[in-house]
Amino acid sequence: MDWTGFKAKIYRSIISVFGKLPLSFLYKVGDFASWIMKDVISYRKEIIYVNLSRAFPQKNYWALKKIADDYYRHLGEIAAETVWFGGCNGNGDKLHRQKIYDYVNPEVLVDANRNTGVFCMTSHCGNWELLGGIYEYSYTVDLSKYIDKNNFFVAYRALHNKVSDRVFYENRRAPLPDYKGQVEDVKLLRHAVARKDSKPIYVMIADQFPYKACHEVGTFLNQPTVGMLGGFALAVKLGFAVLYMRQERAGRGHYRLTYEVITENASGQDPEELMRKYFSMLEADIRKDPANWLWSHKRWH
Repeated sequence: MDWTGFKAKIYRSIISVFGKLPLSFLYKVGDFASWIMKDVISYRKEIIYVNLSRAFPQKNYWALKKIADDYYRHLGEIAAETVWFGGCNGNGDKLHRQKIYDYVNPEVLVDANRNTGVFCMTSHCGNWELLGGIYEYSYTVDLSKYIDKNNFFVAYRALHNKVSDRVFYENRRAPLPDYKGQVEDVKLLRHAVARKDSKPIYVMIADQFPYKACHEVGTFLNQPTVGMLGGFALAVKLGFAVLYMRQERAGRGHYRLTYEVITENASGQDPEELMRKYFSMLEADIRKDPANWLWSHKRWH
């Protein structure tokens, strides 16, 4: 018997049931969870404050505490939204009514994809667990007229726990249960090379701490930083466009996706320079809204 699949199915069923509740109610649960994380169990408090103090050495304790408090609140919101998202169960209308994510300028993505494939480099801003529904988030432009859903892919990193990995894999595509576009990052090279002529679009989180080869970013958030070059190097190899995909908080229950061109064709360019441009854009966004980024992970070792 497939115990991993059995356990994952049970957990997904539970999430699906709670996901039917109104998002406004789930936010109240998320606020309670935020309080538990912040004031009861002090979830990764040391990591959060060390990261913040190093990134913003000019800020005093109270300014850092305000960012940390807002960040804990954001974690609760992420949890609430992820459960709500898991309750969509193929219901794209639910996403459209809520407009939890909204493209600001989908035409930039469409234009970039006219002649070549595209890498959309995003980050742990916003709610990255909802990126599996990204194809459904354009309300002003019908993406299906320009971009084939089967040619739109979201890269992800598999979780170490096999049950959790299965649960989140299914949860990320809850609004599109037949969507086959999630690609494990370690398989991205072969996947992209095989499809290069069909001008695929890949959404990729590029701000993790590298798990293999490290490349110098320079100073990022006031600290020497290394990054992953893979997606940028692959864009250079295939001659794909590279876009920066900004995720902004527009208010509780609403995020904005904005595309900014890093290069229209990466062929012949220096992938490390493209990576540094990405991190420069990301830093500007983090400084604008610090609590919107993932401070509780060990980004710097």
